[in-house]
Amino acid sequence: MVTPEADWMLVERLDHNLGKIHELDLARFRVTRFRPDGRTLLGEPEILEVPGRQFRKHGLGKDVTDKVLGGLPGVQTAGCDGIITSARFILHRLPAHTRTVCLEFFGQVHDAVPSIVEIKSYLDAHPQAILAGLEHLDSRYLKAVGYSTKAKRAGFPKMVLVGDIVSDDEHAVGEAASAVVKIANARGGEGFIAVSPEARRKFWLDRARTAAIARHTNAFKINEDVVIPLARLGDYSDGIERINIELSIRNKLKLLGALEEFLQGELPLVQDDVQIPATELLGGRREQAVELLRDARGRWRWLLDSLDTPLARLGEAIPLPAPLTPLPSAATVFHLLQNYTIRVSWKREVRDGLHQIFSGRAYGHVLEQCDAIHHRVLKSRVFVALHMHAGDGNVHTNIPVNSDDYAMLQEANQAVSRIMTLAKSLDGVISGEHGIGITKMDYLEPERIEAFARYKQKVDPEGRFNRGKLLAGGDLANAYTPSFNLLELESLILEQSAIGGIADSIKNCLRCGKCKPVCSTHVPRANLLYSPRNKILATSLLIEAFLYEEQTRRGVSLMHFDEFGDVADHCTVCHKCLNPCPVDIDFGDVSVAMRNFLRRQGKKRFDPGTAAAMFFLTATDPATIKLVRTLMIEWGYRAQRLGFTLAKRLGLARAQTGHPPATVGRPPLRAQVIHFINKPMPGGLPKRTSRALLDIEDNTVIPVIRNPAKVSEDSDAVFYFPGCGSERLFSQVGLATQAMLYEIGTITVLPPGYLCCGYPQTAAGNHDKGEKIITDNRVLFHRLANTLNYLDIKTVIVSCGTCMDQLMKYEFDRIFPGCRLLDIHEYLLEKGVKLEGVKGVRYMYHEPCHTPMKTYQGLRVANRLMGDEVRLSDRCCGESGTLAVSRPDVSTQVRFRKQEEMQNDAAAIRAQGHGGAIKILTSCPSCLQGLARYNEDTGVDADYIVVEMARHLLGANWLTDYVNLANHGGIERVLL
Repeated sequence: MVTPEADWMLVERLDHNLGKIHELDLARFRVTRFRPDGRTLLGEPEILEVPGRQFRKHGLGKDVTDKVLGGLPGVQTAGCDGIITSARFILHRLPAHTRTVCLEFFGQVHDAVPSIVEIKSYLDAHPQAILAGLEHLDSRYLKAVGYSTKAKRAGFPKMVLVGDIVSDDEHAVGEAASAVVKIANARGGEGFIAVSPEARRKFWLDRARTAAIARHTNAFKINEDVVIPLARLGDYSDGIERINIELSIRNKLKLLGALEEFLQGELPLVQDDVQIPATELLGGRREQAVELLRDARGRWRWLLDSLDTPLARLGEAIPLPAPLTPLPSAATVFHLLQNYTIRVSWKREVRDGLHQIFSGRAYGHVLEQCDAIHHRVLKSRVFVALHMHAGDGNVHTNIPVNSDDYAMLQEANQAVSRIMTLAKSLDGVISGEHGIGITKMDYLEPERIEAFARYKQKVDPEGRFNRGKLLAGGDLANAYTPSFNLLELESLILEQSAIGGIADSIKNCLRCGKCKPVCSTHVPRANLLYSPRNKILATSLLIEAFLYEEQTRRGVSLMHFDEFGDVADHCTVCHKCLNPCPVDIDFGDVSVAMRNFLRRQGKKRFDPGTAAAMFFLTATDPATIKLVRTLMIEWGYRAQRLGFTLAKRLGLARAQTGHPPATVGRPPLRAQVIHFINKPMPGGLPKRTSRALLDIEDNTVIPVIRNPAKVSEDSDAVFYFPGCGSERLFSQVGLATQAMLYEIGTITVLPPGYLCCGYPQTAAGNHDKGEKIITDNRVLFHRLANTLNYLDIKTVIVSCGTCMDQLMKYEFDRIFPGCRLLDIHEYLLEKGVKLEGVKGVRYMYHEPCHTPMKTYQGLRVANRLMGDEVRLSDRCCGESGTLAVSRPDVSTQVRFRKQEEMQNDAAAIRAQGHGGAIKILTSCPSCLQGLARYNEDTGVDADYIVVEMARHLLGANWLTDYVNLANHGGIERVLL
């Protein structure tokens, strides 16, 4: 690690026990210090000896409240004494067999929580099985994540435990899992055991979505983890439930006050043509409603004030219902509320009565206002939700709050104080894995703060690292957190509806970061800034800047628009961030909305590469397409390959591709040019489009392709939409698709003339143009269907993922009734077409970000079609439509990770003893171009699956043969 004095420090643990450090009587460390050169010693190494019990309070699974630990550098000090630059860990091998248990408890939480201790005690004593993890979710979390109850019981679980049990003995792990389920059964629970990796993953999915608890407060929550002795978890749950009951009743009392204030004012009555005075129309209803509220207030206030009153003291003066479940001997009013014997119900005690009092059309608006008041007051209700690492007692105590509601924040902070007091009273500590942040400084013992202050003064007297952290004054006093709720509707910014829609689409982001691993533009070794979470944070701040500058009449800075565009540019619109997101934010859709906003504002940067690509894709005139194809594809690609060769010889691109530079805004032109030429464009492409080769470029003619020798009355008729990539750029893809359909006797109908699906325009931020293309195409296809009504077209075939995504909006079932959308590879799979295993070559499969295979899993299709095992090669290829042209700097970062994946995959195949060729296959024409650019660095050739199949099934000259056959009696031309 690096010290504040710019020296180096090496901290080594001595006499390692290969286990938990707190189990040692004495932990020993050697601290060696070096000068800034990293080699020259600074004095003799220092030996530190720290009692094991100092690392953790006795009886607790976690504890990070000691911030000094006898002067041990870098541990639990929150970066205040140095920056750790590297670390070495001891990893224990995971046992061979795993069982995941899901335990649902429907009784009282206090009765269910002891099962945690029983499960851990059982597995701690087990000679062969180990508890690898045990997680807890309370009922509030279960509702937040949308939990689906597995047990066939009425009602919702009060608590769920999910745990992994591992062992090298399959019989022992199965026996242990069964015993754990029996422990749950004894506590009124139901247990389920998952064996397969897929089933186990499903059990854990709900735990991964716990951040959804803060959805209704736009992601703002107070998150305070505490550590409780396992034996006291039941008492902690009771204490939290006591706090929740108080908070709930107080919120309901606040509601009654708001309702009474409303009812005492002028009520919104519905008047007919004959005007009746309000007093006459209301009669005594106002007084009845106020009396109803006051009766409820009296009862609820009594319950709140009497929570600790023993039931035995109440006697017969206050009749109470019989308890629904057995009560403890010293039961109080709290216990009756806890087990729902007594309920404080707005619906039953107040709303139903108001509906009876104000029944009739004249009072409809009154009831609507009452419901609106209930909704508003309920939004400010504070509650505490729990999930915990049940195996070690680390409890995540979360309080969702609206950061623009000062009263709610104050109430939440008061709850935090009670929670910290409760944790300490149960012999717990105020923090486990989350450390001591600004909210916990007020609850850390003064002697610990003083001890750390002395340590900080010794190691960093000038306060260079993490200034003020963990020192007096480092609390909430100076904290500020912006909220999306502060974005008011009175903003005068142009296109406010658009900017408001963008803000609304990201307002629920929980900042959990679950989107980061799957994001193509989140490249840790090149660019940490552009994960979806970080882009949402940036977008929210830019929106606030837009609104502030507009509201203060300063005018919006052009720099803000540039930054807005930069965030939108760092997105391949792959939509992969949607699946792991607990609140279902798709930043791909957000990026498209941002691009549309910039275009409508006239602030979208002009990019010549994107403009040229869009012109090529949108053109429909054959002569124009031929000219642009010659200029862009033949001459342009050739010039780019020449530039690549020169850059390679001069070593210009080596630094970029070896370690791509981070991007914040667009790099200089020279750097962009090098980014553009650092990987060669593919060569050897067909000289003409597929339509030109078949002489079917006339947009007034519908081509119907059939093999006269194989077509019969039972032959399928399909409509094939080739798209731009399969028809204009990689025409061999479109021709291979047609050739395979021709070979199996399918009648193939093509669109008349050159068409684009509209996706490139939509993704680039030209929504209006994309919608116009969709409308024009749908009208054309309806005309085509009417013209060919004698053909029973039941399948629409695509050979491109983005075409598939866009065509799903076309409502093809209304054009060809009963039809379905299918990728060519899925269609061939259904027809039983496959290779028998190609000798001398091994295949990898690249799944496109926009996979066209929606019916079957892509890798499984590739394995079946190739007749052999195909290895999945992960990560985006970096081409992403026009990304490689418009933002080659971003593409370089994305390609960096893909190249690593391909090299590792190829090495794994070589390690299996394969010495022949390796090819990477894909099902996307754009990806085919992107993958072809890695051949120089990986030695792996790229091809399209159906092209590879045509080469092996139809012969090496398949393209020439098919074109000859089609042009000599294989094409029926029908006038549109």
